[in-house]
Amino acid sequence: MRAYKLKYHKNRVLLIAMAGIPLLFISFLLFFFFKVPALLPESYTLIFVSLYLIIMALIIMWITRTQIFVHCKVSMDENGISFKLKNGSILYRKTDFFSNWENISQVTEMFDNYNGGYFYQIVFNNPNFTANFSPLKNQEEDAERFFSKLRYYQKNYSTISQFPLQTLNSF
Repeated sequence: MRAYKLKYHKNRVLLIAMAGIPLLFISFLLFFFFKVPALLPESYTLIFVSLYLIIMALIIMWITRTQIFVHCKVSMDENGISFKLKNGSILYRKTDFFSNWENISQVTEMFDNYNGGYFYQIVFNNPNFTANFSPLKNQEEDAERFFSKLRYYQKNYSTISQFPLQTLNSF
């Protein structure tokens, strides 16, 4: 069983973090403005807001790079696929996962217009979620081998499930 090193993320976690974190920061900023008297000069207020927005952007970048897109090790064989997150993340409860091939409903290769590269989606039935895997920096060939092996196992399973074993009636 060969292990592939990739980056893992879930769309739901990405969406919640990209919407929730700025909302949280903006609510703190508004709370500050409504609670603090307007005794500060405009220049100090402008500097404070600018620094606050820069800090918010840096925190979002840090969360995106270290907590949302996490490094993982993916392994596949005839029994199924498993992946294990290399570093813990505050946004993902499970750090390792195994699924047999019957539990996978869809495998897709998608092009990311923003980053200019491909990523791979696997849709699981139980638990119902979509896992996204993308190549590490300068590891595109390894990711392509991962996807071809993934398609091989999926096609192999699809072929077996389409043609169920037929029993012969004997005397």
